[in-house]
This record gives sequence, structure tokens and C-alpha cells, in this order.
Amino acid sequence: MSRYAIRLAVAIAMLCLPEAIVRVARTQSPPDSSISTVVNRYCIGCHNSKVKAGSLVLDSILTVPVGQHSEEWEKVVRKLRVRHMPPIGLPRPDERTYEAVVGSLIAHLDAAAAARPNPGRTDTFRRLNRTEYQNAIRDLLALDVDVTSTLPADDAGYGFDNVTVGNLSPTLLESYLQAAQRISSLALGVVGKSPGGDLETLPPDLTQEQRFEDQPLGTHGGMIMKYTFPQDADYDITVRLQRDRNEHVEGIAGSHDVEVMLDGERARLVTVRPPGGSDHSGVDKDLSFRLGVKAGPHMVSATLPKESSPVLESGRQPYMAHFNMDRHPRLTPAIYSISIVGPYNAKGPGDTPSRRRILVCTPTRPSDEEPCAKKIFTTVTRRAYRRAVTDKDLQGPLKFYKQGRAGGSFDDGIDMGLRAVLVSPEFLFRIEQDPNGLAPETAYKISDVELASRLSFFLWSSIPDDELLDVAIKNKLRAPGMLENQVRRMLADERSRTLVTNFADQWLYLRNLASAKPDMRIFAGFDDNLRQAFRRETELFLYDIFRQDCSVLDLLGAKYTYLNERLAKHYGIPNVYGARFRRVDLDENLHRGGLLRQGSILTVTSYADRTSPVIRGKWILGNVMGVAPPPPPSGVPKLPEVHGVENPVSMRERMAQHRANPACAGCHKLMDPPGFSMENYDAVGRWRTREAGRLIDSSGGLPDGSTFTSVEGLQKALMSRPEAFVNTMTEKLMTYSLGRGVTYADAPAVRKIVRDSREGDYHFSSLVLGIVNSTPFQMRRTQ
Repeated sequence: MSRYAIRLAVAIAMLCLPEAIVRVARTQSPPDSSISTVVNRYCIGCHNSKVKAGSLVLDSILTVPVGQHSEEWEKVVRKLRVRHMPPIGLPRPDERTYEAVVGSLIAHLDAAAAARPNPGRTDTFRRLNRTEYQNAIRDLLALDVDVTSTLPADDAGYGFDNVTVGNLSPTLLESYLQAAQRISSLALGVVGKSPGGDLETLPPDLTQEQRFEDQPLGTHGGMIMKYTFPQDADYDITVRLQRDRNEHVEGIAGSHDVEVMLDGERARLVTVRPPGGSDHSGVDKDLSFRLGVKAGPHMVSATLPKESSPVLESGRQPYMAHFNMDRHPRLTPAIYSISIVGPYNAKGPGDTPSRRRILVCTPTRPSDEEPCAKKIFTTVTRRAYRRAVTDKDLQGPLKFYKQGRAGGSFDDGIDMGLRAVLVSPEFLFRIEQDPNGLAPETAYKISDVELASRLSFFLWSSIPDDELLDVAIKNKLRAPGMLENQVRRMLADERSRTLVTNFADQWLYLRNLASAKPDMRIFAGFDDNLRQAFRRETELFLYDIFRQDCSVLDLLGAKYTYLNERLAKHYGIPNVYGARFRRVDLDENLHRGGLLRQGSILTVTSYADRTSPVIRGKWILGNVMGVAPPPPPSGVPKLPEVHGVENPVSMRERMAQHRANPACAGCHKLMDPPGFSMENYDAVGRWRTREAGRLIDSSGGLPDGSTFTSVEGLQKALMSRPEAFVNTMTEKLMTYSLGRGVTYADAPAVRKIVRDSREGDYHFSSLVLGIVNSTPFQMRRTQ
């Protein structure tokens, strides 16, 4: 590109910038006097070439243009924006000065970014993580399959497990080979010589004395196993009851019915009775039987019809957790597992969604088989590789097809060829290659096909569908209005739920709920039912805001939530009955509403036996305000243990002792105050007013010096600076969408997204569209 063309492009870009940014871009002068004055007065004492506090040195860069040291000045903006610096207790500028300095720095930084875009660089090869792989199989083959037993969990980077996924070790490759073999055979109904089997179990702390949401009325407990049967055949189905550590069936005081169903229709009704002696092995022997099932996805379920006695059904204490002899003995039997083994007496693969998806043609004579195979693999590889395919792409699958066909049927050949597709790097990796001829460190637009993949893995954690792929292959994805239309269509699709179950679950630490095990000596009523209800509440709440395109500020300030009877009872909210979750409008006196008051967040930010103002405060700073404190230094002492009950010590007093250590004081001054404001909630999210026999002091504060009382005050303080939360959420979404950490170079794009979304009250779709249209999402930098 000529110098004239470059200058013309810069001039056009400047026309789109606010006047303040244009003025700075023209001059590219050193920081103006207002910045220099404030830095010299409030910052240089710590951030100089000798002290180097926080590894930030400002005295040496005050005389050169801001854009030449964007990384350092972006750190300054991040701290000043939320009034994190100077530290509380030291002299601070007034609010007007803060605004002026931050505004001036942003103008300089945004102008430098516009003059020389830096979109960053994602890895050329990025492997599909486990969630993306499973979703891609679902959309490619119309097959729901659980791969968690075959593929290991992915390591997280920058808070998400789609970042550090570039490697494919020999061990991991072997896992993908095994997964491909299993998936291909299941999709086509090609089975081995010997029957296979699958087993699913329920957690031992799942209380089963009330009806579950997906089970019939008049039942209690049970489980549902979603299973894809490979062929029209007979299958052995076995239901096993819960036992204690001595292998005694629990709750079997008298006879009790167990109902086994296939797709909601009764398959067996079995009466189980107490054993004659100590041998419990035969109690559930009649719950093993053979059943003929059509190939394809079905639901096998087992539940227990309720007895007439209210005592046996725990009518007087419906929410006391009763499970296993180590805690509370069960009052009634409970389901432990369902296993399925087969096929036997197979009659063929049947007509399944996956076969209809794969077999786009059916040969009627031998001469039609190879052309039909080519048509099948052209369709499959186009979707799997997320691009137009050539004859060269088909050579591998067709080679394996011929090998399989030589020793078996047409289906055997397609099975072998499909395995080759599922282990191809073109499927397992998202590949973005630099165009030829570009100089190093050059920003360029990615292709429409690459953009389509970025979009689908962002919004669906899966491959593009045919509509999106067709538009991208025709290079029409960037046509006026097309990209926005596709984004809105995809957000309206059910597959966008992964923005909750994948993105938000990681951002908000909801995945940690599965390993949360509150101390049962202190929280005797906690069980897996409550653990699942916590997660369900938050996911339904998030999905409602995302799907209805509400303001993301509602995540903090909403006056409603989703409850069922079990969770409402835990929260102390009356008039909510039944297992079904429903939206409930809340009164201020109920102390609920918004993420900060939900049991999921309060539990994952606590220890097993107590709350943690430190973890909660760190969660607020990192996930809401975007100023996460540094990790603790090595050798930090543990919180002092409490001994004796004569003079109980509150959490605030224990933390005060901890902060007396100078090594701990610096970070805890930032983390503890917002955490203390949430102390009215115990370690499992129940509201309380006393701890250790004393009234709880829930006074807290933020790094900007504001002080308040209770979570209501915290919420108001956070909502008074909404840009901080919106900025943080945008950064989290961008990290997740790009599959890399957000750097200082991305900060101007994030600010533009937040600035543009302000006019629409920060609606969720405005953040998503802002990211999709941003320089980091649409462009890439060469090696």
C-alpha cells in the first residue's frame, strides 16, 4: 500500500472519531499538562524508576507520546476508572480531576489505536475443547453423546477452557480416536460382535423424598437416563436401589413400588420388599429385565410412586435431608443407578435422526455406491471442516470408505470414512492461516469463512449451521445488515443457551458448585437437590436476561429470580410450591434479587464451614469491577482457628487479626470491605443477622473510598458506576469469544463497545454485536 493510501485510510478513520480523539491523533504530543500534573503529584512517589510499585514506571514516559507506551497508560486508566488509585489513606484528586485525566488518557490511547490497529493474534491451530467437540458432534451428526468419559477436561486460561487448547498430545489423540470410533458406530448403528453397555448413577447426597420436576405427579425421587439405542433390538435394563456402606438397601421398611418407563410410558412396575435376613442382594432383582427398543434417542426413567402414609413420605419434614446411614437414614427407598446393555437379537440400524442426517442418499445398486459415498462425504466434510471442500479433501474419507466396504457393507464403509473425518485436523482444529505476502505484525481482515466459525463458536460453542456457512462461502457475511441479522438469528436459537452453560458458568464460577461440599455438621439440611437448585436458579436467571435482551445491569439489580419449592424454603420465601421452577417477583425485605444474593454465588465464594469475605471480595473485584487483586504471596499465614465456645469470635474479628500481618494488609484492605458487606449470608446463602451470638456488622467499602452497609449498599455503589461492570463483562465475553486473553491493545475496542451500548441501556445484544463488529474479532495480526 502506498504512503498516500495509508494517509487517506488514517484520515477516513479520524473522521469517525470523537473530536477530542481527532485532536490528539493529529498532534501525537506528550501527555498534556493536566495528566503530567496529576501523575507528578499523586503517582510518581510510588511508580518511579526506583520504587517500581506494581512494576509500573511513569516518570520515564511522561515526556513522550502516550501512544508509544499504551500498555503502561492502559494500566493507569484501568485503576483510575474505578478510583482504585491512589490507595485509600493517601492524597487523592477530586472527582472532576479524575474524570478529566481519565478522559484525556483515553482520547490519546484511542487515537493511537485508530491510527495503527492492533487486533492481536489467536493461535493458528486451536483445538476444539471438550464442550465444543460434543456440541459439534450434535450439530454435525444429529447425535447427543456424552464424551466426558472419553475426553479429559480442558485446562483453563484467563478463566475459560477454550483458551489453552492448542496441543494434541499422543494420549489425547488416542482419546479422540476412541471417541470417533464410538460416535461413528453409534450414529450409523454399526455395532460390534459383542453387546456394549452404559451405566449412570445418582449422587449419594441426592434427597429423593419429594417429586422431581421431570417425573410424573404422585411420585418421589428417581432418575432419567437419556440414551441413544444403536439398533432396533432387545436391551437389558437394570435399575439399582441406593444402599448404605454395608450394602443394605436404604428405606426399605415395607414393600414399595418402583416404576420403570421408556419415553414416559410404563415399561415395568415392580414391587420391592424388605429381605428376610441380612442379605439385601436380591431386593431389586426384579428390576433387571429385557426390553425391545427402536433405534435412536430415548429416555429411560425410574421413579417411586408415593405411598399413602404421610409419615413415610416425610410429610412433616419435607426439607430435612435424608440420605445414607452416615448422615440421616432414608425414610423411603431411592434410585441409585440405571444401566443399559445391548443390543440383543438386533433387527437392523433402524431409522434414526443421525442416519437421516448422514445418509443424504441411498444406493440401490452396486454402481451407485461410490457416487453416493462421495455425495455423503461432500456434505459431511463441508459441515465438519466449516468451509467449501475440494476433491482433495474427499480423498482421505473415500480411501477409508473403500477399505471398510471391501470387508463389509456400505454402512461399514461409511462408518470407516466418517471416523477419518472426525479425527481430521480440519475438524478437530479451528485453523486461521495468515495470507501470503503480508509483512510481519500486519493487521488484516480474516475471511468470511473464518469469521463464521468465530461467530458460531462464540454464540453456540459449535460449528456453523448451513445458513451461516452458505452466506460465508459466498463471501456475503459482511454485506450490509447481514452480520447483524445472523447474530440476532443465532441469539434467538436454542443453541445460544451455551452462553449461559459455557460462558457464564465459567465467568461466575458456577462449575465449582459440583465440588462444593458444605460441612454437614453445620449445614445439616444441605443436599444435592439444593446444589442443583442453586445452579438452576442462576442459569434460568441469566438465560432470561440474555434471551429477552435485557440490560446487563439487571444481572446486579433485578427484582426477581427463579425458584422452586425447595429453594424458596431455603431462602425463606413463602407461597412457592412444587418442583417446577418459575419466575418470582421479589420484595425488598426478602433480601434476594440479582447475582449478589443468589445461593450459587454465595456458596462457591465460601469455605465448607464458614463464609469468606476474602473470596467474596476478590470475586467482586475481579468479576464485577475488573480489577482483580494479585495472587497471594508465598508463605501467607492461614486464618487463625477458633478454639472454644466461651468467647466466640466473629469473622470480622478473625480477619482483623489476619490483617495485622503487614504481608497480608495491602491486598486485604481492598478485598475484605466488599466481602464484609455480604456477611449477612452464610456459607450456603441463607440470610442471617447474627454470628457467634452477636449482630453481624455488614459495613463495607470499595477501592474508590465509598462506604456502605450490607449487600444493598454494595449493589448501589456498583450501580453508581455502571460502566465498570459493563466493561468487565465485555472483557470476559471478548476473552471467551476470541479464545485468548484480553490485552492492553484490546482496551480501545472494549471502551467503544461500552460507549456505544450506553445509548441502548447496555442491552445484552449490543455487547455481543459490539464484539462481533470489533477490530479484535474481525481482524488478526500476522506472525
